Amino acid sequence: MKMNPAALGAVLLLFSGTVNANAGLITYADFSLWGAAVPGYTSLAISDPTGSEGYDDFGSGTASVSYGGVVFATNAALGNGSFYNIGPTFSGSNGFFPVLSSQQQSVGVANILITLAAPVKAFALNFDTFFGSDVTFTLSNGETLTLPSAGHAYDLKSFFGVTDDTPFKTILLTSSDPVLNLNALNFDAAVSPIPEPATWVMLLLGFAGISLFGARLPTRRASAQLIDRARS
Repeated sequence: MKMNPAALGAVLLLFSGTVNANAGLITYADFSLWGAAVPGYTSLAISDPTGSEGYDDFGSGTASVSYGGVVFATNAALGNGSFYNIGPTFSGSNGFFPVLSSQQQSVGVANILITLAAPVKAFALNFDTFFGSDVTFTLSNGETLTLPSAGHAYDLKSFFGVTDDTPFKTILLTSSDPVLNLNALNFDAAVSPIPEPATWVMLLLGFAGISLFGARLPTRRASAQLIDRARS
């Protein structure tokens, strides 16, 4: 029994992990452009810290916090820095709103993983660093994007906004900068998660069987340490 060559190729690509499922990724230069493309989005602001000195310390290495059903976490496997919520009342802040901050790593990189409650096709946030280093964004659908930062510390001046045909549930930010900050999340309505690779394989095998059956018919159709801004 022979399999349709196109279906066989697709199955092999799925097993080898080289299928590009993210050809529909679109990036946006600012929030106004992203917002115009994503009607009915949901906004999530970082809550004010509860600490008396204007910041909350969540720990170093692997640490996490949740706001509005969204989980934010750092990972010791990526860097040994500390994780904070830094508010505008902190003496070393030059910002006007609370930010989540990964900083002070002596090993690895600054990193923050955002895990949404459900997959989405559109996401945006504000971000920045202390020294203008690049920030890499890795989506759970396999898409990766690296953007420059403005280097405005806690007064975030850099924007990340995307829409994608392929849903994603997590966004990982990493940077070699000693300080990586984010706030002002926005995302569209939740969508159904994409089928697992095994599901795609079964579907493709089913299509291959249909194609094979069709080939036997008489007629067939054509296929188709908290860092202070003042001391930086």
